[in-house]
Amino acid sequence: MLYHRAVYELTAGIVLWRGDEILVMKRAGGFASGGWFIPAGHVEPGERPAETAVRELAEETGIALQPGALSLAEIMFYEHDDGLAHSAIYNARCPEGAEPVLNREHAFARWMAPEAFIARFLDPAMLAGRGLDAPALALAAEVARVIRAAAHARGLAGSGREITGWQAVPPS
Repeated sequence: MLYHRAVYELTAGIVLWRGDEILVMKRAGGFASGGWFIPAGHVEPGERPAETAVRELAEETGIALQPGALSLAEIMFYEHDDGLAHSAIYNARCPEGAEPVLNREHAFARWMAPEAFIARFLDPAMLAGRGLDAPALALAAEVARVIRAAAHARGLAGSGREITGWQAVPPS
């Protein structure tokens, strides 16, 4: 009997807010080259997802945060290589006066309202017209879903339903 071993990938990312806008960056190469995404990356051995998210933010933008500054917004799922990727997506406020300084992974960065980002860079008809395949279209739809979920989760601040790490905690 043959068994197929499931392959799972774990990543983490940050929806970084400056007022009512989020930071999005255009990938310069590699996975999803040319696509616009939030800061994110692979969870390294021994790392917790929140630690990964702040490490990736610092590596990709030079902006430093502590894991305690994050709140879990949503879990994203998408097909990647031979398996399913799970990505913990966190909300965080950009430190006052901080601006991204991009590394070689990204060509551009901009601050955008979430719905403007979705309309400009994740529109399914526009992406299909550019020849993106079904998995890429599914990834774009999933990114749009989690960006909307992150925006919605921001409305929960102060409600007693804040999320820190992987568990809900009451306000202090």
